[in-house]
Amino acid sequence: MSGGVRAQVEVSSPEDCPVAGASSTTGTRIDRVDRASADIDGTVGEEFVVSATANGDIDANEITSDGTRSVYRFDRERENACACDLVETAGPPVADVRANDGSLFITFRAEDVANVRTVIERLRDRYDGVRLQTLSKFDPTEGEDIVPVDRGQLTDKQREVLERAHDLGYFDYPKGANAGEVADDLDIARSTFSEHLSAAQSKLLNAVLESPTR
Repeated sequence: MSGGVRAQVEVSSPEDCPVAGASSTTGTRIDRVDRASADIDGTVGEEFVVSATANGDIDANEITSDGTRSVYRFDRERENACACDLVETAGPPVADVRANDGSLFITFRAEDVANVRTVIERLRDRYDGVRLQTLSKFDPTEGEDIVPVDRGQLTDKQREVLERAHDLGYFDYPKGANAGEVADDLDIARSTFSEHLSAAQSKLLNAVLESPTR
């Protein structure tokens, strides 16, 4: 891949993920998750690290602890695809997995924005509350991400307005829908649509224009 984009998606409270569940029941952030390939029987093993002082039920087996960190392991059938599997079956390999407050955060590199959109659609077919948190261009010559766009800074309403405007072709040339039509679709006043869209665009443009030049 000569270039591409780097994305992080949030999956809120995936009930089939012990890692997300552990972050919720213990109230701790989980920053290390290791995934193994399926064995000959089609069983996949996954391990994650939790603070040894964390309290709460964890739906996994503790396999070791050094008094500071505890490592837990769980097994699942490969055919029971998890959120990370859904990302990888859409093309891009998972680069990082974290969990916090019951939500799963999956980072991956994709060929283009269309590939990111495919990933999100697959996740939304299974889970509620799937959001794109960050999206950035990738510079393979530098090996670094540039021009980060952090959608986490948007309010829920700003994100909804921006996504619907995009879906209806408001940003296309020629336009697929005008401001009034998008506002009607959202059942809000045109002035309210313009206010939310302007605020969202300003935040995203500030993130781009204030990024350090590589």
